[in-house]
Amino acid sequence: MKKLRTQDPIMVIAGKHKWKISIIEKIDWDMVFLKWVNEMKKAVKWKWFIKKILPIHISNVMYYSESEKKPAKVSISVDAKWKKKRVLKKLNIEVK
Repeated sequence: MKKLRTQDPIMVIAGKHKWKISIIEKIDWDMVFLKWVNEMKKAVKWKWFIKKILPIHISNVMYYSESEKKPAKVSISVDAKWKKKRVLKKLNIEVK
């Protein structure tokens, strides 16, 4: 079970876009593609310019709790029925 999934709210914690809040569009190995973050324009012949989203390394982002307005680490815990759940470590909130 992965700790971060697509459509999770994320805060960037390092780099040029530090403290920006976004949503995960795609995860590719250890790189994350975020909406509205790390966009660039690329010149393409016969198409002028296109917007391209560049990936950010997964170690530079954290899950963002919208209810608490804080970033937090995600851990995987097992309940009494051996079901895996994602839980925010310091906040003790279950993530869906």
